[in-house]
Amino acid sequence: MDLKDFYRLVIRNLPVVAISTFVGILVAGIFSFVATPVYEAKIQLFVSTPSSALDISALAQGSSFSQQRVKSYAQVINGPETLQPVIDKLHLSVDAEHLAKQVTATAPLDTVLINVTVSNTNAVLAADIANAIGQQFSLTANTLESASDSNSGSIKVSLVKSATIPRFPASPKKAVNLILGLLLGFGLGIGLSILRQIFDNTVKNEEQLGEVPLLSAISFDDDARSEPLITKAGRYAARTESFRTLRTNLQFIRPDSPPKVIAVSSAIPNEGKTTSAINLAIMFAQAGMKTLLVEADLRRPRVSEYLEIDGKKVGLAELLNGQVDFRKKIQLDKTLVAWGDFGLAVLPTGKIPPNPAELLNSDRFRELVDILRGKFDYVIFDCPPLLPVTDAALISTVVDGTVLIVHAGVTRVTQYRGAYDAIAAIGSPILGVVLNMIPNSRDGEDYGYRYGYGYGYRRKYGYGSYSEYGPRGKRLGRGGYAPNRGYAPNQGYAPRPDDLKNHELPQE
Repeated sequence: MDLKDFYRLVIRNLPVVAISTFVGILVAGIFSFVATPVYEAKIQLFVSTPSSALDISALAQGSSFSQQRVKSYAQVINGPETLQPVIDKLHLSVDAEHLAKQVTATAPLDTVLINVTVSNTNAVLAADIANAIGQQFSLTANTLESASDSNSGSIKVSLVKSATIPRFPASPKKAVNLILGLLLGFGLGIGLSILRQIFDNTVKNEEQLGEVPLLSAISFDDDARSEPLITKAGRYAARTESFRTLRTNLQFIRPDSPPKVIAVSSAIPNEGKTTSAINLAIMFAQAGMKTLLVEADLRRPRVSEYLEIDGKKVGLAELLNGQVDFRKKIQLDKTLVAWGDFGLAVLPTGKIPPNPAELLNSDRFRELVDILRGKFDYVIFDCPPLLPVTDAALISTVVDGTVLIVHAGVTRVTQYRGAYDAIAAIGSPILGVVLNMIPNSRDGEDYGYRYGYGYGYRRKYGYGSYSEYGPRGKRLGRGGYAPNRGYAPNQGYAPRPDDLKNHELPQE
């Protein structure tokens, strides 16, 4: 990973890195301000061997002997022989074993010095204990040496540096702890980012599409959520140009037999399939093609909502259940709604039926598609998602090809593969993939050629459980919808009063 890859990793996972860094600083700050201050008092002892100043040989031997003794003294200075008299003298309420944990001694290399440090939560008491240890250890050392027959009186321990009352605590070191918390938090954020990248199995670029061609990559600008239609995006906006690319690729993807009847679907809900179908139909209509947009999602239609038309009176459902005879041109024409000033026709859903799969798998639907094929240059079907329901797979059997919409960086590879297999298993052609909602940010390079989120998909492909994909209702979990009425076979269709209001059929 070079510096550029590291920068992109941080930018892409900036929220994770920022939160972990903040948590690291917060934990370090809490620890620093809550922890009890500990003060350290220090003394220094000098170990010598009395000898004649004129005897050079004796001086050298004495110095070497003292250095050897210093190493041993540093190990025993916090023993009970030294600490118990200190406890008695200062009337401490601890035993020698507990006090020993507060005393540390070190012997610098090649010296006859012993540095003693005493830690205590009371600065004055720490200095008193250190000075008392310095005075007492001189007596303890003489006692230890007196017990030796050969070295009696040969060692002298002197207190050369007394302890002073420390003004500032030795721990906690707030500035150091905060810096350490920052570094550890940032490091944790980077580690989590790397793990997230390693285990990220979402579709981001063309390499993850397999043999399916990429038709277009749609960037996600700031206005896309509030104004998803390209008629409000501007003629030369990047999103508009992306749909022009999609239109051109569909026109020339099969030069000998270009697709005229196209289904638009996705693996799961909320991948932008409906807005993509609408914008694609608008593009064909703006190019002078006689275009029909069919609201073929008979469970949770959204086309009418986006286009602000009344889609509940008469529509596809009435054509398929026989309430309207689409073989009669005048009745078929009355179900179509003109939209815009460039000749786009829309066939809304109509009243939501209780048996959408059966209607879409009927001979009437296939006959209707043949009639629409001869009436329009292009027919665009906005279909339900492929994984929750089978409707889109049924529609794909009678169209010239299907376009899969993939939410870049969110739709999992398993979900995409599940949608692909759902169509490929019945032998229907897949025209290509549109990578939708590509982040228009600095980490866009991760999506390759301006590439580009979803829901669980367990079982064979690993998708999360879905409730029935029905009319808009309460959202359940990740991508499920609780329909306003059930579609189980043993349940009758109970239309709401609003569905029956002003419901009129066209007359000849």
